[in-house]
Amino acid sequence: MAMKHYYPLITLFFLLLLTGCKKDPQEIYSEEKSGVVLICNEFYYDIMLFNGEHLYFSGLDDEGNFINLTGNLSDIKKQPGVLNGTGFFIDETGRILTNRHVVAPTVDKAAVRNNVNAIIENYAQYIQSLQDSMDQRYAAIQEYAQENTYEDDYGETYTNLSDDEITSLQQEVANLKEQYMEAENLKNSVRSNILNDNFSIQLHSQYGIAYDGSNVNSWDDFMKTPCTMLRVSEDANSDLALLQLNSKKTPSDSYIFTVDKDLAASDHQLEINQTVYMIGYNNGVALAKTDNGIRAQFTSGTITQQPDGKRVMYSIPSMHGSSGSPVVDDRGRLIAVNFAKSYGSDNFNFGIPLMRIVTFLR
Repeated sequence: MAMKHYYPLITLFFLLLLTGCKKDPQEIYSEEKSGVVLICNEFYYDIMLFNGEHLYFSGLDDEGNFINLTGNLSDIKKQPGVLNGTGFFIDETGRILTNRHVVAPTVDKAAVRNNVNAIIENYAQYIQSLQDSMDQRYAAIQEYAQENTYEDDYGETYTNLSDDEITSLQQEVANLKEQYMEAENLKNSVRSNILNDNFSIQLHSQYGIAYDGSNVNSWDDFMKTPCTMLRVSEDANSDLALLQLNSKKTPSDSYIFTVDKDLAASDHQLEINQTVYMIGYNNGVALAKTDNGIRAQFTSGTITQQPDGKRVMYSIPSMHGSSGSPVVDDRGRLIAVNFAKSYGSDNFNFGIPLMRIVTFLR
């Protein structure tokens, strides 16, 4: 009879083993922040034209115009684009999970084509304006010559111009004709470079990371811990990517997040109003930097929408730089990767659910 009283306790014990216990938020932060890293991506785009020429740029502005467009490779390497994001360790081999858009930012090929073609057409129009000036000068010479030409009573034509002036004007006309033809050939050559789909764009990136508590003052500080991109997700709904430390070894004092396949398979792992936390680097170095080195931020919220398998919505505030942050439950278990915020609000954000993470890592 006494044994019967132990059965509920034994059942509860095993349930606790299976599900884990809720943790204090400070405990979660203290334990897991060492596994969350600040990523720096220095990058530029290489436009490879069909004629073998190259153009380089570091991005497009809000109006879709080129930033730092140049034909000189050394120039773009001095003015690359810079992205900060967050990532976290998932195993002992230095693999870091983050967002695709952090390490492989895309650029709209149609926008690039339109920009290049607009530059080409503007240059062609500039050449045309020079030709128009030549036409005007040619017309002015003709008018000047006609004004200084007259006929006598016998129909003979004469001019008031001296032989030297006539020779000078004739030479100028010859030069104008030659310059006009050169300009016409150049204009046609320029317009022959109008792009259709006969070009490609390649992204060139360098990656480095910094740990919670480390001092970061320049790009060189990130490059003390360089990384290589292993792969990115080809699934449009899974904004995920994998980096790996070049050393291929996760530091012994860094927390490693578990991608739990069993938890991912649970149909009821997330519920409305469930508390969730995010550890990340909002606004990159600007907000992370303190007198004690960079510090990850710990933010909280609740599940605000029933997950649909493609994304998880929660009320955790975030800023640029938090992309790729781990989102965990109140037991510290990974349940999503932060990837986007709701347009017009910093307080509703989206994460990639655990099942899609599992699928990506297979």
